[in-house]
Amino acid sequence: MLSLQSSSAQISPPGLSHTKVASWMALGLDQSLDVQRSWQSISYVGYGFMSNPSGHYNLFEKPSMFILNEELKKKLSDHLYLTGALSYREQYLYEKNTPYHKAALSTKREFRIYGKLSYFWTTSRIKWNVDFRPELRTFYLPSFDADDTRKGLRGRFKLKSTIPLMPNQQHLLILSAESLFQNEMTRDAPDNSTADINQLPKPITLNNNWSGFSYDDSRFCIYYRYVPADLPFYTEIGYMNNLAGKNPTYSMHHLGIDIIFKDIF
Repeated sequence: MLSLQSSSAQISPPGLSHTKVASWMALGLDQSLDVQRSWQSISYVGYGFMSNPSGHYNLFEKPSMFILNEELKKKLSDHLYLTGALSYREQYLYEKNTPYHKAALSTKREFRIYGKLSYFWTTSRIKWNVDFRPELRTFYLPSFDADDTRKGLRGRFKLKSTIPLMPNQQHLLILSAESLFQNEMTRDAPDNSTADINQLPKPITLNNNWSGFSYDDSRFCIYYRYVPADLPFYTEIGYMNNLAGKNPTYSMHHLGIDIIFKDIF
């Protein structure tokens, strides 16, 4: 059990936009790749639903996102882990005004490559870790052959604590706080406002620009983890509050549940 706690994965809900509440379900595999357990593969598939941004708090009102994710983690020391990952995501888009039908561009497809450097330590019975996670994101709107392809860079900083609720390590409380900073490609047409009125306007061609790094959102999670004795899986259920933007800040509420199989091969 102690080994399971020290190397276990957590599948937090993905951040969304323009919703009140959201639900998230995931199924994962946490597999050690060598006898020393210095290499670890963490795979999962997840699916989510969300409500409209106004009206009833319906956790299953409409589909929100599908995710397929693969991480490869390397143990560098007793306190340090390095992770590389590839993720594919489909986010379903809706109009921002009632009755919130599907948008004309109904799906945003994304490939994401990210790394993660994690530092672990223990105080008393509580295990802590700090993560730094840089990401490169490529978006396709709405399909892979579309002309509108955008990119984004993002940095994530996360502090997490894992608290055993009983000496047998079967019941754990997980608390985390994460902040995200983003630099996103924007596509703007050139300004023809100063052009000579006696000349034809310049052709409209889109230029790729970058927004510059700025604060994006914060995510606060509280999760309960149950580790059954002598069974090769653990399960988690929890809540995430996503605070997006600033001045004003928009609060979204997420309920997540996942089942992760551990070393079944």
